[in-house]
Amino acid sequence: MINKHKLFLWIFLLIIFSFWVIYFLNRDFFELKTLFIYLEIIQNYISNNFFISFLIFIFTYCFLIVCNFPAASVLSLIGGFLYGTWIGGIGIIIGGTVGAFIVFYFAKLLFHDYISKKLLHKYSFIKQYFQKNDLELMLLIRLIPGIPFFAQNLILAGLGAKSSKFFFTTLIGLSPWALIFASIGQGLEEIFIDDQNLSFALIAKPEYLIPISIIILLVIFILIFNKKFK
Repeated sequence: MINKHKLFLWIFLLIIFSFWVIYFLNRDFFELKTLFIYLEIIQNYISNNFFISFLIFIFTYCFLIVCNFPAASVLSLIGGFLYGTWIGGIGIIIGGTVGAFIVFYFAKLLFHDYISKKLLHKYSFIKQYFQKNDLELMLLIRLIPGIPFFAQNLILAGLGAKSSKFFFTTLIGLSPWALIFASIGQGLEEIFIDDQNLSFALIAKPEYLIPISIIILLVIFILIFNKKFK
């Protein structure tokens, strides 16, 4: 079993290392301007192969999350730009949730003791709080910005979060942010293609306001729920 775990670890690390080598050797290709250079080709492919292209987008997003690619948020904008707020948002939610779960799974399987004892031992109060309020903390970590997404997955793995709770809290907590990024991405089409000026009227749309309102309401609900039952 140990050898099998080591094999998974080496394959996992080799894939991530190979990606970063490719990235650093071809950094110009990964810039946003590349999208606009090949935009017509990409849009024609999506039009003719919508389902396959959507699966490619989900897989790519998932892979970048696993690799801790810093520009994954840019891909979120691209998802909204190419597929619209709701379809693009769904792709971000699926890809982000699966990618986060893969990182969480390997971190918990291979690095749980190290993360728990070496990185979180100074913050024992977090462990104690987590044991009593795991769902609340997991949702708040996802909803409130500040901690990098990759670090969130490692922290929750180190805290020993249950896989099922991790998956569903990630799905719920990621959804509002996914829709916000996708809606902003859809706005890029209106700005760059339709040549509209950026204004409050462009931003004050249900695609923007609904996800933001959901985040605020979820945070308020979590805090009130916790206070009530304490």
